[in-house]
Amino acid sequence: MNACKTNRLLIDFNYENILRDFTIIQFSTTENYIKYGAVFLDEINLKTNAQSIVFEQGSSFYALYLKKEFEAIDIAKQLHSLNDTNALIFNVIETSKDCKMIPPYLLAQLLVNSISTPQHKRLSFNNLTGKLYLFNPKHFKTSKTKEKELIFKIIALEFKINNTLSLELNVKTFSNVLLSKKMDFGLKKFSEYSKYTFVHSTNSLKRILTPDGKSENQFILKQTYRNGTLEKNSIDFLDFKDLESFNASKVGILKETLKTIEDKLADYLNISFQIVESDNTIRYKNTFKIEDFGQNITLIDSIQEEESTEFIRELKQNIENIAPLCHVKISNKVKKNGFNIKLLHNRNYYEKYKLTDPHKASVNVQHITSQDFSTDSKASIKAILKELVIKNDIANNEVTIVDWKEFNYSNDWIFGTKYEDEFYFMTIKPNGHFTFEKFIRDLFNQSEFDDLCDIFDNSTNIEFIVKDNNSNVNSIKRTQDYTLPEFDEIHEILSNESESIKLSKEEAETYVKEIIDSDERLNQVLHSLNLLETWNKRSLLNCLSRTEKKQLTDLVKIRTGEILKSYLRDKTRYEILDSQLDIHQFQEKDKYYYFVGVKGAGIQQQISRASIIREIEVINNSTFIFDKLLPLMNVDFVKNGDLTVMPFPMKYLRECIISQRRN
Repeated sequence: MNACKTNRLLIDFNYENILRDFTIIQFSTTENYIKYGAVFLDEINLKTNAQSIVFEQGSSFYALYLKKEFEAIDIAKQLHSLNDTNALIFNVIETSKDCKMIPPYLLAQLLVNSISTPQHKRLSFNNLTGKLYLFNPKHFKTSKTKEKELIFKIIALEFKINNTLSLELNVKTFSNVLLSKKMDFGLKKFSEYSKYTFVHSTNSLKRILTPDGKSENQFILKQTYRNGTLEKNSIDFLDFKDLESFNASKVGILKETLKTIEDKLADYLNISFQIVESDNTIRYKNTFKIEDFGQNITLIDSIQEEESTEFIRELKQNIENIAPLCHVKISNKVKKNGFNIKLLHNRNYYEKYKLTDPHKASVNVQHITSQDFSTDSKASIKAILKELVIKNDIANNEVTIVDWKEFNYSNDWIFGTKYEDEFYFMTIKPNGHFTFEKFIRDLFNQSEFDDLCDIFDNSTNIEFIVKDNNSNVNSIKRTQDYTLPEFDEIHEILSNESESIKLSKEEAETYVKEIIDSDERLNQVLHSLNLLETWNKRSLLNCLSRTEKKQLTDLVKIRTGEILKSYLRDKTRYEILDSQLDIHQFQEKDKYYYFVGVKGAGIQQQISRASIIREIEVINNSTFIFDKLLPLMNVDFVKNGDLTVMPFPMKYLRECIISQRRN
């Protein structure tokens, strides 16, 4: 079994030490609820010298004070002097019994919110309006002029312990108020937003208690729009290219935050992560080989300009290079029986010039745009060819993108989902032929689908259901949980890699002689080493071939412990990154789960998203059947080179739904 770390937290509190050093106050309102963004949430923090505030929602929040400082405060008098606090009452938490009555996730968050920014650190911690935000300047978006540098967006990471004791790392955007014209204030007025000012000395934000209009150093927690679409900012989940990239990723920020929590709060709480054991692991195997794909493909140029003509010619040549069995021709018309790729401008172009967008979705046409598609991208070309195969399969009601028979299913499989208030089902037979059905309930004509619809009605979190021919039904729902890599080991390896070289040139020459057998090649390398004016890890490795670099790195690590270069993409990836790789299924008591990572074979140094854990619920008296469908996620034609997080027939089902609703 493979052990995988998750974001589920195991928290141990030392209540005696907490009450020894801190005073906790519970503030409540006599009104229905506390409005998020209420000024007093930050005013209490700033003006009563609270160490932290935690506010989730509802009619109460908690504040943490150093016991010695709180004893010198007349909290009732302080509260009376603040804005809009007439409806607030407070209760001092004085006993372990009362402290244990605080929901564990709120108590943990309250303590964690108190961590202050260590001096000379890149990362800063902000307890704003009851939340904890983590800032890394690498994620600031700035505009430079001759006079100054203006920050116009601060991309932060919210460190949130939710009510199930799982850790959420949510990306939040604080936008400069100078960008307010690019924001939508339809539901909430600009004046109602909490305003913050950026403090350059600490790389942190501070609540403005009495806003005095707009200025270039004011921010609100809100995203902007571009061309009518809400912009999205992201922070890579994991990046192990080098130490700097790692520190700027979610996992790197988490690592540094946990270190600070341990340094500051070890007397009061201990945080660890729950480990799960994988019962079933499926490693990636390429099931769709583009070089074996042979079909007639028609390219249609709907732009009819000199540049688009050249674009189409380049696309034709590159398709033929990638898929040599394909017969590609250029035409002015879509072929009804065949594969078609049509070139258009993108939507922004037609909107800008007030032209009619000719895009019309079709089951046998794949559209690309001259502005967004690169004819030189093999990945992009492979993606559109795969989309064409899927569309053709749907038109012919048969799975051909892979050989369905190789899965050795002897029974029909039903896949079902709910879209808005409608139910859709797909039944696949052992030979790969399938049927698609939109189900409409009829009180007078009950069918097997009625019971399946009831499953969706009983839970809003269900993504899809599967059923076999023995009436066994499993439902799948997305959880708030995800897996984590062995970030301590990754950090240690990258830290060692980033250190200055300890190996002398003479020692390097000795090791080089051990790994190179050819006298001619050895003399070349030794000559290159002697010519080096700058001695560091990079200059040393640049003298070697790719294979020689790895051999020297391994040898030096064994002999000296020094890491010249990290090779986290080699076989060691399954030791420290397996929680992010391939397909895993595990069981906890009577519950089943699975998660899908990136392909272990050919893993990149950058992983943009976490691997979300999904729960498989066995419905009523059914047996667990989803394990038989795990191979259906071992494909990379659904997510453009990545493994799909649902069995690939769900892609077919979604495409069928879109096509039917469009017609």
